[in-house]
Amino acid sequence: MPARHMIAVVALVFCGGIASAQDVIVDQSVRFTLKPALRRSPLAPVRPAAPLPGLDRLSRPVPGDEPDHVLAVRVQRQSRRYVGMRADIQRDDDAPGFDYRPRSRSRLISVMDRFVLSDQVAMTVGFRGVKVSNRNANVTIGSGDDRLNARDWFLPHAAISLRPTSAIALSADYSEAMRAYGDTGFTGPLGLSRPDFEALRMALRPEKSRFASLGGQYEAAGLTLATRIYRADIRNGLSFAARAYMPTNIGSASLLGTDMQVRHQITQGLDWSASYRQANVATTNGRSMQEREMAMAAHWARGPWRITAQASRTGRAALAALGTQQSPFRGEGGIEYTSVQARGRTLRLAAHIRNPSRLVSIGLLDSTTSAGLRAVDQARAVMFSADMAW
Repeated sequence: MPARHMIAVVALVFCGGIASAQDVIVDQSVRFTLKPALRRSPLAPVRPAAPLPGLDRLSRPVPGDEPDHVLAVRVQRQSRRYVGMRADIQRDDDAPGFDYRPRSRSRLISVMDRFVLSDQVAMTVGFRGVKVSNRNANVTIGSGDDRLNARDWFLPHAAISLRPTSAIALSADYSEAMRAYGDTGFTGPLGLSRPDFEALRMALRPEKSRFASLGGQYEAAGLTLATRIYRADIRNGLSFAARAYMPTNIGSASLLGTDMQVRHQITQGLDWSASYRQANVATTNGRSMQEREMAMAAHWARGPWRITAQASRTGRAALAALGTQQSPFRGEGGIEYTSVQARGRTLRLAAHIRNPSRLVSIGLLDSTTSAGLRAVDQARAVMFSADMAW
């Protein structure tokens, strides 16, 4: 049973003043998988998706050569805590104290059981459970144990994949998900006043959704055609207004939509794709409208270099926070350089441009896990990263 304990950020900056703070993320997870002996299966694997977020493929993966039965269990806890000076905490020598208590914490439990029914059919059933807890929205108003709590310990998931021939794959799946505000006290000002926090705690609700789909995929001679129709329901959708750091519930709706994609592998390291998504959205207040998006993407890889780019034209969002505006044209992309040196030493440098869509249908299609929602998840961003292993 492998266990992993990782501290993603270790940083302390102490400076004078009434209160100062530094965000520290502690991620703990335990997972294990039970796998019987491997049996050869004619279910051919599908080429993995592009590596950049937001440029995923529409079709779900079809299982490949895997054991007949796989049971995967994952338990994860993530804590986001402030480490900083607090005016209301005093040590014995009357020096300013320091607050190390977790300010935001999420727990995730995942149990997935996958088994092969025949040489052409595979099935996955399971559930996820999630809890998001934020204790006190302000690091400056004194000690308190008020929380923003949201939890659901049973979010079922089921999927079945059928491959009648090596070129055709069919799939059906059903899943439920929950997202809650997981950013309290970390974005914008240090937090809220006590009355504002109490108002937020009483009014804000977690977002819950149900998603069911039927899909098909055809592959031949470097060409992939994929389509899917789906039905979804979203309750108490969560979103952020433009340049806002606090979330708001934007309403509930039912969706009936489709997405289609064509992808062509030109060479071993070069491919392009085009996609179209459309959804009929009926809100609970009686308003109906259509959401549409068309996108073109390209991916190039050679040696240590990898470049991905996507351009999209997006229609108007059916559900959006007040004051939210998004240009109908969006662009995303990135460039990565990965070098493997002697003795397994690796160096990876990357730069990404991110501009998430505000369409509620796109959010449902691209959201595959239940987690805490943060303001940065819906913000335009330019990101630079460097990974080194020596």
